[in-house]
Amino acid sequence: MFVAILLAYPVYQPIDARACGMGGAFTAIADNAFSYYWNPGAMVFGNTGCMFYYQSYMDVPNLNIAALAFLTGRRNMRFGGGWIRTGTKFESGDDYDLINEAAASDNMFSIAFAGKIGRYIGVGAVLHRYLFSTFDGSAGGIGFDLGFAYRRRPIAFGVMTRNVLSSSGDEYYPTFYRGGLAFLLLPKVKVKRVVRGDKVRVVKEFYGYRVALSFDAEWRPWAIKETEEGWKEGVLHWYTGIEYAPLDMFGLRLGYSDLEKFSFGFTFGYRNFIFDFSYNLGENENGIGRMMRTSLTMRM
Repeated sequence: MFVAILLAYPVYQPIDARACGMGGAFTAIADNAFSYYWNPGAMVFGNTGCMFYYQSYMDVPNLNIAALAFLTGRRNMRFGGGWIRTGTKFESGDDYDLINEAAASDNMFSIAFAGKIGRYIGVGAVLHRYLFSTFDGSAGGIGFDLGFAYRRRPIAFGVMTRNVLSSSGDEYYPTFYRGGLAFLLLPKVKVKRVVRGDKVRVVKEFYGYRVALSFDAEWRPWAIKETEEGWKEGVLHWYTGIEYAPLDMFGLRLGYSDLEKFSFGFTFGYRNFIFDFSYNLGENENGIGRMMRTSLTMRM
């Protein structure tokens, strides 16, 4: 079971506590160091910085995910990437008579680039290097992601495809497609007084939103599901979430998806440090129960 979970990781596992608190509906509004993972095109709208992420499974011992990510660059050109590791350890049993203890891990190393087209459009690409290892062997491959993002208040839209032209040569890293639509409401506004010539003018500067309503859909053409007519190829999954930030450094989230069911989360920040937490109440499609996720961000 653990190995099956690990093999499913590059396709199934959502990363980032903020995104998971919204049920995984993050393709259109990704704006942090893990933007490259959700939609590389959205990197140009993100805040630069570095991020640490940790995920634990409450009902499965010795299984966890840890990750690091960064985002840097100028306003119209961004670079990012990270390292995501899923690992587990299981003790010997009937199937492992010759082994006292065994371990398995899945590592994904990524480097990403994004550029801005005009004021409202971003396009990006990511190169992934996958490495999977167990006590009895290893496998690996290369994946290539593409992303597009459009953001002009109050609408945000994004699409991405993962593992285009994957070189893994097996079914571990299949291609899938994801799209998202979000409504960004109650803009955050700064009022500044600017001297122009011999006059002082009042200027409003928008720097974010208090409320975000987000919806994602993901198409997995290789997956199969059981219907009344039999087994059908191609599965569509959906995700929805809401985020409310009454303060600049405090926010609340609630989400629901057909895979992980209900989730909730919050953000608390101080100066350049931001802590995110999310908790999943239901079971995902692998049946591995509740999950707790945390992220720590240092903005630059």
